Amino acid sequence: MRSVILVVLAATGFGLAASAASAADAPKMKPLKIAKDCSKYSGETPSFCTIVESNLTAIPAGTKILYYGPVTNSPLFTSSSAVISVGPGDTAVGYCVVYDTANPPIGTCAFNAGSGTLAGFQAVVSVTVDAKQVWHWDGGYLLSSVGQ
Repeated sequence: MRSVILVVLAATGFGLAASAASAADAPKMKPLKIAKDCSKYSGETPSFCTIVESNLTAIPAGTKILYYGPVTNSPLFTSSSAVISVGPGDTAVGYCVVYDTANPPIGTCAFNAGSGTLAGFQAVVSVTVDAKQVWHWDGGYLLSSVGQ
């Protein structure tokens, strides 16, 4: 019985050490802060918001975030593919889920691929909205292209 417990403990310790090493080797994400105006968001496909502030030069103010569904007009939540469209060929794709009826609304978006100036873009952000109805993305990103 002791040998079984020692094997389990050794295997568990090895797994934890491997996880810690993997986390230590992971690239460090940079802070991402974006504010967007969604006053033109209609619930149709695609709907969009426009970035009004960004700390990432590769995603400047005026950039559109396009939402393609499948759920863009539910009274409770949004669950949608999202495309950051800086310009022709400069895009990033991801997915957002927002609990719209929470007070205040909250959610998460994750982006896993990009092209052009957003090649290699990855991000995970929390979604919130302030009292002035400005939506905020706060989180982190990786970007392997120039224009960071």
